[in-house]
Amino acid sequence: MMRLVAVPTTVLMLFGCQKSSTSPDAPATPSPATPRTSAFTVTFDENPVVFRSTGCSFSTPQGWYTQARLQETGGVIFTPTTLTQKLDGNVVSFLTESFNSRFGACSGMAFTPGMILANGAVCGTIGVCTAGAFATYQFSVSGTDANGHALTFDSPVLQLGARPAGQSISFAESSLTPRAPAPRVDLPLTFRR
Repeated sequence: MMRLVAVPTTVLMLFGCQKSSTSPDAPATPSPATPRTSAFTVTFDENPVVFRSTGCSFSTPQGWYTQARLQETGGVIFTPTTLTQKLDGNVVSFLTESFNSRFGACSGMAFTPGMILANGAVCGTIGVCTAGAFATYQFSVSGTDANGHALTFDSPVLQLGARPAGQSISFAESSLTPRAPAPRVDLPLTFRR
């Protein structure tokens, strides 16, 4: 009789490392990030702004004026080059002036003349000193941000309140030439949120 002898056997399994046809290729090169752009918000101390019979400027004491805060929110430094002011939607030449003559430091904030810092703000007195009648005021600021973007920002429209009924301004009290309100640098600025 034949006898079967159990012989231990070893099975050797070899696994090879090879690239699977379903594995991804080398990681893709990320596309460069788009540079950020300056962005702005404007807040006025009041809107509508009341007509004031005094305090607007030395030569034209009556008119509409309030404090404005221009806040950079995009995280990019902005260099303004022009300030354009409009009354009732029209650019007016008698309000032609530089950005730096109208806007400056806000109380308690870092400030560099000639620019609006990233996430910084500038403040100023805006409006018009005149014996004339207008319903709205708006300003636009143009310039370039630190990433080379040329931008123009239009403020919200500021509503100019009506003069009180029966109020008249004599010719002797008024100026023939309307003008911008005088900057009030000696007063502390307060802002409503």
